[in-house]
Amino acid sequence: MPISFLNPTLLLGAMAAALPVIIHFLSRRRVQHQKFSDLRFLDEVQSRQARSLGLRRWLLLLLRVLAILCVALAAAGPRWGGLGDGSGARSVLFVVDNSASMSTGQQEGTRLDEAVRVCEDMIRILPGDTSVQVMMAGSRTRAVFGDWLPAGAGAIGGLSLVQQTDGAFDQARVFAEAARLVARAPGSPVQIVVLSDLQDGPVLDSWETGARRLLDAGETNLLVRRIGEQTVGGGVLAVDLPGRAVRPGENINLQAQVVPQFDEQVFALELDGRPVAEVVTSGQVGQPVDVSFALTVPGVGRHLGTVRKDTDAMPADDTRPFVLEVPRQLDVLVVHGQDQPRDGVVGRGGWRYLVEALNPGGDGSLFHTQVLGSAELTTGAITAADVVFFVDPDPLGRRALQGLLEWVRGGGQAVVLAGDPKLNQYLTDTLLPAAGLPTEVGFAAVAAPGQHARVVDAEHPVFQGLDAAAVTTFEEVAWRRWFRLKEGAGKVLVSLTGDDPLLIEAPLEAGRFVILTSDLQPTSSDLAGSPMALPFFQRLTAWLAGSGGTAAANTEVGREAVFRPRGLQAQAVLERAEGLLVLDALGNPAGAADLVWLQGEPRLRGGGIDRAGYVTFLAGNDTLGVVAAVLPTAESELALRSAVQYGELLGDLGLDMAGDLTGTDPAEFMAALGGHGLSSWLLALALLLLMVELGVGRGARA
Repeated sequence: MPISFLNPTLLLGAMAAALPVIIHFLSRRRVQHQKFSDLRFLDEVQSRQARSLGLRRWLLLLLRVLAILCVALAAAGPRWGGLGDGSGARSVLFVVDNSASMSTGQQEGTRLDEAVRVCEDMIRILPGDTSVQVMMAGSRTRAVFGDWLPAGAGAIGGLSLVQQTDGAFDQARVFAEAARLVARAPGSPVQIVVLSDLQDGPVLDSWETGARRLLDAGETNLLVRRIGEQTVGGGVLAVDLPGRAVRPGENINLQAQVVPQFDEQVFALELDGRPVAEVVTSGQVGQPVDVSFALTVPGVGRHLGTVRKDTDAMPADDTRPFVLEVPRQLDVLVVHGQDQPRDGVVGRGGWRYLVEALNPGGDGSLFHTQVLGSAELTTGAITAADVVFFVDPDPLGRRALQGLLEWVRGGGQAVVLAGDPKLNQYLTDTLLPAAGLPTEVGFAAVAAPGQHARVVDAEHPVFQGLDAAAVTTFEEVAWRRWFRLKEGAGKVLVSLTGDDPLLIEAPLEAGRFVILTSDLQPTSSDLAGSPMALPFFQRLTAWLAGSGGTAAANTEVGREAVFRPRGLQAQAVLERAEGLLVLDALGNPAGAADLVWLQGEPRLRGGGIDRAGYVTFLAGNDTLGVVAAVLPTAESELALRSAVQYGELLGDLGLDMAGDLTGTDPAEFMAALGGHGLSSWLLALALLLLMVELGVGRGARA
């Protein structure tokens, strides 16, 4: 370990050690030679005594020089070890983990309470010239103080700003924010003290980028203190909504993933504050278990639900909220190419079959359809729809295509049914590149009876819950004309016997395209006349509408709360834009909602979410919508890393852990920062040397 000095300029005092040497040589006696009678025997005795006295004088000189050196070194404030630069200037950055796992209870408060107490004790013992900064690392990673503060009462009082959150400890963001603060630190090297439970979890690629930023920011020393011990508990990891629009009175199974704390533990489902179902687990304790709640869909509207269990040491993950939207109707836009005489009464690509499947009989359906020709399409018509179908469309105008792409990227859902061979060039040059699919397009046609389909993913929401007979009926449909596409980045849901994709799901940022490589003309397939046409297109549309709408009502803590008003809600937003408010997950006013426009549609932004629960958007006293903020799944992991394991992880990222402070008291923390003082030992050594010098000196005079 290195030796440093608090007052290195006082080392100049070591030059005083030269004084005894100078005095020694200046005070040497000159030998005078005089003739005398023969005294040979006396000369021999005197010679032996002179040699003895000479050795003692040199020893006395050495002892005096060493004593002066010890005093000079002691005055310079030497320290053995420590992480400072020896100048006395020091900057210490405390990283306080306030993620959800830090809410775990202990004998005295929570893990976060202990972390704050430890941080307070460490700041209290730091010298007044030490600069201090505190960083919270939870749902948001940010500095507590506006700038670096001197250690003392002000910094300690500022710790009251550290509050519990239900977000995750994001190591990449910790590195990035620490790099920013290190670059502004008044002293170097910066001591970074991590106070965390070191919860176990996956190591992400973004960690390496953050670690490099920290290395480039300046010289640092990383010290770690793990807070808390392993605990036993359980929780609710996830609630999987149907993934499609549902109807009132429909029987569904709501899936959840839970971790039971003990065998045969009860998990309950509540909807609008009332218990509606419960399950008893029968699986491995402490491991994730999938459970299913049987539920009858309530009436039209917004329903607040939770899956919960009895509270344990970590209450944050014992209740998981969700929002179930039951729409009155879904707006579906059907866009088709210009009808030709050869299309017959079913229209271009058989678009009338599609309209009838979505709205049989014209009344009482979940889907409200609007039909437009390709030439009549406008951006406003696209953005007003939940789902847009394109059935053998004519080439779209530049503005309409651009509006479509922006709408899909923002979360819109579009379906393309293409079976007309004349669309080959348009698909190759325009529509497929826009959907992010490969542009190699071929056309296939076979003689009757044609090929049959194969459902690739029977668990997909479009097919999930269908019995074997229904799936078989769908797969028995004959296909005689289709485009040969490559899936590219898309996902094949249905393929033909020869492995040509028939139904492809292609995500595009927040939205998606779905490509059906044929149309509904009888010359293309028998789907229009199949009993599976109605459930297939209704399920497909309900899934897309649910993915683009209700899924947005459930998000993780740490992200921004965003609400998409539709219909009358959007009208209320425009009429009362000055009275838009947000209530946070704890029901407290969180300020005004920000109104922004995306692809011609209003969006309400409520800022970052710190706690799990329901974030409510208001227009005056009227509720516009609710977003359920849920705990990040990783925060329910109960395993903790040891400081040694965390140090190994840092080493893999190119960072070195300078010290493990787990279980230490503040005095040991100060020793880790400043090292062990050597001044008292040097003064004691100087005193000992002087005592030896006195003893040797008496002997020389005797």
